Amino acid sequence: MMSFRQAMNPTNLMNTPNITSDDPMNGAHCCLVCRKEIKRLNLTLMGRPFRPLPVCNCVKEKFFREERERELAEKRARILRLYGDGLMDDELKRASFTNFEQRTGTENGYKIAKMFVEKFKEQDAGLYLFGPVGNGKSHLAASIHHQLLGQGYASVFINVNLLFRKLKSTFGSNSQKSDFDYINAAMQCEILTLDEIGLKPLSEYEFGVLYDILDGRKGKITNFTSNLDFKRLREWLSRDKDGRELDPDGRAFDRIVGSALPIRFQAESSYREYKLQQRLKALQEVI
Repeated sequence: MMSFRQAMNPTNLMNTPNITSDDPMNGAHCCLVCRKEIKRLNLTLMGRPFRPLPVCNCVKEKFFREERERELAEKRARILRLYGDGLMDDELKRASFTNFEQRTGTENGYKIAKMFVEKFKEQDAGLYLFGPVGNGKSHLAASIHHQLLGQGYASVFINVNLLFRKLKSTFGSNSQKSDFDYINAAMQCEILTLDEIGLKPLSEYEFGVLYDILDGRKGKITNFTSNLDFKRLREWLSRDKDGRELDPDGRAFDRIVGSALPIRFQAESSYREYKLQQRLKALQEVI
């Protein structure tokens, strides 16, 4: 890739015979890339007119575009090295839209999740997927993550309880990563999924981590999965595991409800219970 100095070098442009001439028509010149006419600058150097040919805007725009793409690729690579496929179990690592089994009460969530990926560039809010256990919320959130990761986005999927364990493991002096490294990557990625919000009561430290991530992601897309509706979510965020007040002003709650569209899942039973009933039915038919 050429350097900035090389990009600014007018050798890619047609030169005029005399750059000190007063004749504005002295040598036709245009950009050899876009073929647009380039007007010379009117400068004075040591008392003499000096009319250099500037670099065309198309050359400058290409250079800065490539610089932005290089910086984004480096950021994506740093985040991928830190989080890899994400903090999730093996079952979710295999999750996809293809192997998601739709059931009554999950159809809308499935359609919305697929549409979210297809129109990701147009999204201005994330998804808050909530409902009873075993409704496929985490499966669909992981499917979104895998699809966007495959498209080159810096996508991070985090089971929040695994995250808290990971952060506490960095407290030892032998750890090569700090909790800040993980928190900063979660704040900086293009699309973040926080899985199993509200599963266990928070400590003061865990609340601080969660709030820092939410606050640092203002303007970015974040998806959530939870068993809690918004009323129970507010309660979960308000007090710690010992009943002490955490967030009396509801700042963390406001960060979530202000940035995500709530999607309710309401299948009659969990997926595991559903599969158990299918196996029992198949067994009865054999007997």
